[in-house]
Order: sequence, then C-alpha cells, then structure tokens
Amino acid sequence: MSKCGKCDSDISFMSVLNTPNPFKLKCGSCKAPIALSLVSAGIVAGILMALISAILWHFYGSEGFWIKVVLPTVLIAEGLYFAAIRTGLVKVKPAQAE
Repeated sequence: MSKCGKCDSDISFMSVLNTPNPFKLKCGSCKAPIALSLVSAGIVAGILMALISAILWHFYGSEGFWIKVVLPTVLIAEGLYFAAIRTGLVKVKPAQAE
C-alpha cells in the first residue's frame, strides 16, 4: 500500500484525480508533494494512454460520444492509475530529508 512519506496517510483517489500531472501527486492530508518513480509511472501511464486512444478511436462519431464514451473512459483510466499506485505497480519514492 502506498503512503505519504511525510504524514504516513494513504494516497487518496482524490489526490490522483485532482492532479494535472500524473507523475507528481500531493498528499490529501498534509499537501506535501509525493514523488513517483518516473519509470513505473511512465510505463503505466503509457499503457493507459494507448488503451484510452484505442477505445476513443473505436467509438469516435457515435451518438453521445462525450458523455457515453469519453467521460467513463477517462474516469476508469483514473481509477486504474490509482489502483496501480495503491497496489505498488507505480512506485512511490521515499520522502526526502529536509
């Protein structure tokens, strides 16, 4: 299980959902930056982007594309990225000493 290096709280789904950069998270409790391993995060993010692209390309032009396809696909991808962080597929770097 992945935790914040500063306050030792679990990484929350909202901290993954609210970040514009999937490689830099902030703790939901103490707002400290959480550094992720760029290699493992990059591999997982690349796989998810390829999957998202294939799904969006397949359903492009269908009725209700944005609501019925794009929104659920992006939310599911966010959930899968969060699951990869929680299970340890994406490694969390230890907090640096100040």
